[in-house]
Amino acid sequence: MRTLVWFRNDLRVEDHPALYEAMAHGEAVAVFCLCNAQWRDHDVGDNRLAFMLDSLHALAGDLDALGVPLRLITAPRFDDLPKRLVDLADELEVDALAFHEEYPLNERVRDSKVTRAFEDTNRAVHVHHSGTLMPPGSVLTNDGDPYTVFTPFKKRWLSTVGPDALAPLPRPKPQRRPDIDNADLPEQTDGVPRDRVAGRWPGGFEEAQRRLNAFIEDRIARYDDDRDFPALDGTSTLSPYLSAGAISARQCLAAAHDANDGRLRGGNAGIETWIDELIWRDFYRHVIAQFPHVSRGEAFRREMDRVPWRHAPEELEAWKAGRTGYPLVDAAMRQLADTGWMHNRLRMVTAMFLTKHLLIDWREGERHFMHELVDGDFAANNGGWQW
Repeated sequence: MRTLVWFRNDLRVEDHPALYEAMAHGEAVAVFCLCNAQWRDHDVGDNRLAFMLDSLHALAGDLDALGVPLRLITAPRFDDLPKRLVDLADELEVDALAFHEEYPLNERVRDSKVTRAFEDTNRAVHVHHSGTLMPPGSVLTNDGDPYTVFTPFKKRWLSTVGPDALAPLPRPKPQRRPDIDNADLPEQTDGVPRDRVAGRWPGGFEEAQRRLNAFIEDRIARYDDDRDFPALDGTSTLSPYLSAGAISARQCLAAAHDANDGRLRGGNAGIETWIDELIWRDFYRHVIAQFPHVSRGEAFRREMDRVPWRHAPEELEAWKAGRTGYPLVDAAMRQLADTGWMHNRLRMVTAMFLTKHLLIDWREGERHFMHELVDGDFAANNGGWQW
């Protein structure tokens, strides 16, 4: 059986269930789809595009070492993909399509349309779970409802999590390469060069694994204290790699679990606090999956849509440019503009300042962050701003 493995925000070959299963049961061919117009509509900015492209180049090398060809589809919008992917499947004579589930509303609609298109051609579609540690729907209240508050979600998550969340899949064994040419990957996309952020944020699994190892060895034990001080190098800086899927949350959790002597609770306070951050990441993705209205630009708590936000364009621009006159806020906004990244504590400070001091609509801040962040991730960014 030949399976077309559709890569999206999972640009790795380690702990990749769709690729692993395809290669275990036959032959795999990989595909990635550039949908720049759609991504721009989703406020994806230049830094995120550049990082994605650099990570895609790294993925191509890892796939090549496994004998897996990588093809590229360039299509403006998600609606173009069902036909384009089926046409590629016809060309490559594949029997099935495999991909990992994604949770924002437009992505779910896209995947539903692609699935129907493949099933209409009598091809199997295999949807795998990989974007979270615990899939949406697996962590519910006693009444069977989704959680809307983090702390009870975390308690139920910890009582529910099973061994699958702690056992990353290995890299697949190389296959005999099929007679299919690789795509020529571009050095830029939508006018954004691949090397735009590569000096500070090199893409790919190898760099992600290096950062994870360094964090586990040198900084995680002090994370509960050091994370509160933005001038310190106290965080993992893994958020871009998790966002693009260059490394999986399961790999991160397994590393922390091992460093904490096989415990998720207790042991080192820094490790336990960092594990909490991985659970927060799950929580935001569960919210996106189970409350579709947040994907439509609506407030998670609907009463917040009645807040009379101020229209203050000059103050909004001063906030974006780091010219508010509040040194910590301005330093944070300049960090974002200069590096494409901001310390998490400063994301909280700047968001509080915009919404609770200037009383400017949180969606303005959400949009600006997505434009600038190299780790621009809808679930995490929306969740932070909603909070």
